Amino acid sequence: MEGGAPSVAELLLQLFILVVAVQFMGWLFRRFGQPAVIGELVAGVLIGPSVFGWVHEGHTLEFIAEVGAVFLLFMVGLETRLKDVLAVGKEAFLVAVTGVILPFIGGYYFSVFSGHDQVASLFFGAALVATSVGITARVLQELGVLSRPYSRIILGAAVIDDVLGLIILAIVSGIAQTGAVETGAVVRLVVISTVFVGLAAAVVPLMRRLPLDRLPFQSSYGTAVVVALGMASLASAIGLAPIVGAFLGGMIMAEVAEEYKLNEPVHALEGFLAPIFFAYMGILLDLKALGDLDVIKAGLIVSGIAVLGKLVTFLPAITQGIKNALVVGVGMIPRGEVGLIVAAIGLTNRAIDETQFAVVIFMVVVTTLLAPLLLKPLILWAEGGRLPEEA
Repeated sequence: MEGGAPSVAELLLQLFILVVAVQFMGWLFRRFGQPAVIGELVAGVLIGPSVFGWVHEGHTLEFIAEVGAVFLLFMVGLETRLKDVLAVGKEAFLVAVTGVILPFIGGYYFSVFSGHDQVASLFFGAALVATSVGITARVLQELGVLSRPYSRIILGAAVIDDVLGLIILAIVSGIAQTGAVETGAVVRLVVISTVFVGLAAAVVPLMRRLPLDRLPFQSSYGTAVVVALGMASLASAIGLAPIVGAFLGGMIMAEVAEEYKLNEPVHALEGFLAPIFFAYMGILLDLKALGDLDVIKAGLIVSGIAVLGKLVTFLPAITQGIKNALVVGVGMIPRGEVGLIVAAIGLTNRAIDETQFAVVIFMVVVTTLLAPLLLKPLILWAEGGRLPEEA
């Protein structure tokens, strides 16, 4: 339907093209020994507006993609026990804090030295803060190493990282809109986030006493889906990313996942939806915006700042050994939807200009593609040349 919302037939055709593309490209990249997630991202670029233009961004596909991210992180949480995360809690906290402070400072001063004002520089620094855990989680899942301590550190740090990133965004947005920090809004976000995570952790030990098969749902799998969507929507309602709620929901259900055989049906749902999320990120990529020479130069510098700012997070994880610590550092590198959202808010508020926005997009693309390429050989090295899936 020209000039209006796409029809059901058009949406189904676009979804069909998208699914075919991600399945084929994921298979192709695996055949060449690369993580499927890179193929899924490339598939989105190819079928999106930047190349063939067969699939376009829209609210419906965006929603499906977001649900894909929710079930990816729910599945990751389902394979992660709270006690295992708490065992590396100190390292995860230090990794998160280090990975927030350094990229923010680097981004801020790069923007200042490039001639931008303080508000623009604050937004620019904030865009470099949050790790896109979906990218790393998918690689860890593919390689069968979610149970490793370095994976738990990355996942635990990503939750803390997200909360800290949102607090920084609240502060920066308040400065942009009012010229001052809205202390009340920041305190409220900190309290709500702490309570939300704390309550989720408190529910975990109670799960074994809850007979899922006696609840008024058709199946235990249905209960798991309810928990995933419920926790994701609750997190979104209080200002957190939905994937944080989904991950915590997965950890809650992890206590009974084996007893009720939840992993296989949830994995089937996630295996269909998650690739759509990564392909949609590729669809959003505007290759034209990355073609300007000034954008490329600035983008390379900022990408370097973004990579180094997260790579140094291996230092707090050094207690796990140098190999595992380096996996943590590389695993924290990818930026994604959060960085784009921060930059988009800055652009909407006219705090940053279109060139700065393009530089952020460039950085997101570089870090998103770089991390999966580095993670597999690094994990192979850390695992002594043999992955669990090959054992």
